[in-house]
Amino acid sequence: MRTRRTRLGVPTDGTFTAVLRAYETSPQFPKHPGTAANYSRVIRWAEAVLGRYSTTDPVNGIRPKLVLAALDMLADRPGEMFTARAVLVTIDKWAVPREHLLHPITYGVKIKVEIGGHEPWTDAQVALAQQHASPALARVIMIAVNTGQRGSDVRKMRLTDIAEHRHPVSGHVYPGIHVTQQKTGVRIWVPFTDELADAVATWRRDIRPPWLLVTRPDGKPFTRMSKAWADERDGNEALAPLKEAGLVLHGLRGTCVVRLRKAGLSALQIGNMIGMSEQMVARYSRLADKIEMSLGAVHQLKPRERAANTDEQKSG
Repeated sequence: MRTRRTRLGVPTDGTFTAVLRAYETSPQFPKHPGTAANYSRVIRWAEAVLGRYSTTDPVNGIRPKLVLAALDMLADRPGEMFTARAVLVTIDKWAVPREHLLHPITYGVKIKVEIGGHEPWTDAQVALAQQHASPALARVIMIAVNTGQRGSDVRKMRLTDIAEHRHPVSGHVYPGIHVTQQKTGVRIWVPFTDELADAVATWRRDIRPPWLLVTRPDGKPFTRMSKAWADERDGNEALAPLKEAGLVLHGLRGTCVVRLRKAGLSALQIGNMIGMSEQMVARYSRLADKIEMSLGAVHQLKPRERAANTDEQKSG
């Protein structure tokens, strides 16, 4: 949000600023530092553009029309617009039942934004990146597309996090990696695909203390992995199609979901496997689901077409 950093004063009671400050100091405010910073940034913006409005005046006070007008101011920054609405909806749901607001202020407030950077990569785009990106980033892509984890979690993965677990029925032993997701704090075990297991087996001899699976070319840990990828994508002519598409590493999280969905796993199974909500799995896999349903429809039509042709031949 493009807001000036100002010294925060005492908010006036009965204003939307007072509601925003109350939420920011409530137990329900996000605990994760990154998420908290994003929420505070939106709150400072909301104070600047909406904070003066009354929360007790049902006619001229804060209401959906004013919220929508404020969001429209961010139309040229779709990412910020999307985030601002999401945060305001959360605050709205917190404030109304506590009677900090007379009525919902985001009811009916809908926006249409296209944030293509987080769209899943295609298999062809993944292959292009793995073939032409630097070895360090090709390794990052291999892990991200096969585990569905965020870059912030991929860069912390170590050999010591890898563990095998035995299937209780078949007795088959599967390798995988323990991950404590930075954003959610949830600890999960992500099983390796055969592709990733084979790759890790070849990497083992090159990995040195502190045993990180991915490092920068100089052997040091990644700090801003997303920037390293952006620099590689934009500066490597062989990756020009990926630059044109604006692909970011986070999109590989969606690619993993799409692959697993096409393999026949349910949204619940995928969510448990990579640590993602079923709603987010459904969002990422919507294209794969449409393809699968279309193929299923065609498959069902074939026997009917054959039966119709047979009946026609008999009648002829």
